Amino acid sequence: MSNNTSILNRFFTQRVIGDLIASGTNDVYEAVVRRYVNDPESKSHGEIISEIYERIGKEKRNEYFYLNTLLNKLLTRRHNVLTTTALSQIWIGQAKADFVMINGWGQVYEIKSELDNFERLERQLHEYYKAFSLINVVTAAHEFSRVERVLSSFTDIGGFVGVYTLTDKDTRSKKLSKVPQECNDFLDHTCIFKLLRKREYENIIVTRFSGLPKTQPVFLYKACLEQFREIPVLEAQNLVFKELKKRNKIEKSIFERVPDELKSVVYFSDLSRDVMRLNCMLETTYRG
Repeated sequence: MSNNTSILNRFFTQRVIGDLIASGTNDVYEAVVRRYVNDPESKSHGEIISEIYERIGKEKRNEYFYLNTLLNKLLTRRHNVLTTTALSQIWIGQAKADFVMINGWGQVYEIKSELDNFERLERQLHEYYKAFSLINVVTAAHEFSRVERVLSSFTDIGGFVGVYTLTDKDTRSKKLSKVPQECNDFLDHTCIFKLLRKREYENIIVTRFSGLPKTQPVFLYKACLEQFREIPVLEAQNLVFKELKKRNKIEKSIFERVPDELKSVVYFSDLSRDVMRLNCMLETTYRG
């Protein structure tokens, strides 16, 4: 099972889909097709990809499945791709967040699929609360009680953490869920600042202080961080969210042409430039 899970975890990636667009083949793709798809020569690439995605959803929903479901349900259906930005696999302190939504506020969604355990969860959540005030754990609906028990053992933060669960039909369970509560007790200027790229923190400093600090280029980062620490922490957090919100912009008309199964692959990569070629590839019949 571990080998099967491993290769399926490598299937929905920029590398695999990018290779299919460029050359019509990829080693991981071919291995998955041989193992899981009956009579692939009678099917298009789009039909094969949908079949593999459906199989993952029915058998072992992995991190990609959860991530893609969140993107489809939150960014595509609840919010607007033009006014909301999603981020994935970003470092917050010493932990890497699975999924972050930036709208008028910022929320972290830590995915714990059926394939994961909760050993690192407390440390991850503590890191996230250094930069974000709203945190959620995303898991299967049948894991809700277990997640609640685990969170209750985190005496300082557990009560603030929201829980977002998926049913076996891949819909959000409103009954087995918990709304996150705002927690600003652990916000840290340095951790918030480190979310930013150079251009982004320079934008904030120029806007807030009418210019960059007068210093040598090698000392600019440190000087900007020192000025950033002078800003009240909630204001600083809000300024950072406004910069993060500018990332990952994609035209709504283009995004709507991407199949739901591949929304995350395209959104979090450069493949949005190749949506026309992507759809041409998906319509092409598989040639083994």
